[in-house]
Amino acid sequence: MKKIILLLVVAPLIMAASIHKYYLSVTDLNYNEEAQSIQIITRLFYDDLEAVIQERYDTDVVVDAASDQEELDKYLVKYFQKKMLITVNGEQREMNFVGKKYEDDYVVCYLEVLDVTAINTFEIESTLLMDVFPDQKNMVHTTIAGKKKSFLLTAANAKGLLNFTK
Repeated sequence: MKKIILLLVVAPLIMAASIHKYYLSVTDLNYNEEAQSIQIITRLFYDDLEAVIQERYDTDVVVDAASDQEELDKYLVKYFQKKMLITVNGEQREMNFVGKKYEDDYVVCYLEVLDVTAINTFEIESTLLMDVFPDQKNMVHTTIAGKKKSFLLTAANAKGLLNFTK
């Protein structure tokens, strides 16, 4: 009898833990010295991205390859401009949306910051998806000047800063 009661108490807890959804994006950021640009690849789960776009811009938008890509790209540009900020050498820089592709359960977005001749200081602020999902975490991997650094950005700490001056 005790085993049955224990099973009835523990089983819902285990099921609730397995149902819980994790909110995570991954951004790879690489400074290409030869091209003088910062190249950014961000992976977002398509259903999370769709929820944000629908809440912020248009309830009819569907994030998938069969939907109106031009309309979706317009919203993605707006969203990235507000939710991912890049500052180089104390100056906030504009990101260009290069494109996107769909892979498995996520959308891969390509962005670029042009005309970056040198990086003395670099700051990224990423609040992607945090406006709808407070538990969202944004992992950012950087490769700048041959140095790799990673940040785990959260709603409480959404900025990462690197200093390359000596």
